[in-house]
Parts: sequence; C-alpha cells; structure tokens
Amino acid sequence: MDTLPHLESIFHQLRRGYHVTPEDGKVYRALRDRFEEYQTLFDGLGLDLRKHPKDAFYLVANDNVQPSKQARKMGLFMLVLIEHVGETHGSIVPSLFETVFRVERLPHLKEARYEEYMNAIDVHDANDLRTIVKTLRRFGFATQADNGFTFRRAAYRFLDLCRDASDFVEDRSDSAAN
Repeated sequence: MDTLPHLESIFHQLRRGYHVTPEDGKVYRALRDRFEEYQTLFDGLGLDLRKHPKDAFYLVANDNVQPSKQARKMGLFMLVLIEHVGETHGSIVPSLFETVFRVERLPHLKEARYEEYMNAIDVHDANDLRTIVKTLRRFGFATQADNGFTFRRAAYRFLDLCRDASDFVEDRSDSAAN
C-alpha cells in the first residue's frame, strides 16, 4: 500500500472527534477515494472508521467507553433543538440545516422544561450554551455563520440518534401492549 494522502491531518482530525465532510475539501476527497485503505489502517490501530450515509467520516469509540460529559451536553443540546424545531417548523431537516441559529434565541433556557434538562447537565446560561456550540464546531457538527451558527451534514448523526430512540420507545410500547 502506497502512502495514504493527508494521513497525518486525517488522523489528527478524526482522533480528536472531528467529523470530515465534503466541506473539508482535499481531506474529505482522500477519505472518500480510499476509504477501505484508511479503514484497514485505522482498524489495525484498534479504531473503527465509519462513513455516515450523508457523507461524514468519523471514528467510533470502543463500545465499553461511556460518553463524555462533553458528548452528553452536545447530545442533549441537539435533542432539545431537534424537538423544538419539530414543534415550530414544518419540516425538521431543512429547518435544522438551513437556519442560522443564534445562541440568544435558542429555546434551551427559555422554556421551563428545556431549562430543567439543561440545568441537570450544568448548563445555566448563554455562556454555557456558547461553549456547547463551540464544541459542536470543533467536532465538525456546526460552523460559524452570520453572527450565529449553522449545522453541517455531520449533524445527521444526531437525527439518527433521535430516530433510533423513537424506534426503541415504539418497540418497547409495542412489546408492552402484547
């Protein structure tokens, strides 16, 4: 196997949790064009390289690893936002990916139910929300835009989690009904 292009950059980005998407140019193209080779290399290092159907490459941690506090904050932040968008917009997906969100307008600390959820994970003010948004940007889920932020295609992973959770709840209620 010849030297994989941009290997050092790809490894550095992926190992710190970044999600590589088409917006990442040459790094994305290298992963797309030689995915199996990168996957084999990472597998040899005990890492699982995956490609999301919406064109995002990422590494998955060992199943025995518990989500970090940071991951839990991002997850709850996104679940609240997805639920809010679902309740206030006609369609979740276009609204989530086409809207420029501003921290001061987010529902997380404005609605009592959401505020209770956020307080449970030590998110109490706009600065805490900004820290979560900064983390979302660092991992490639969001990008800075017009005094706010927008979501990149890597955020589809959160939509998958919501769908999986919904399927799980449906399956459990179907089992209980039988």
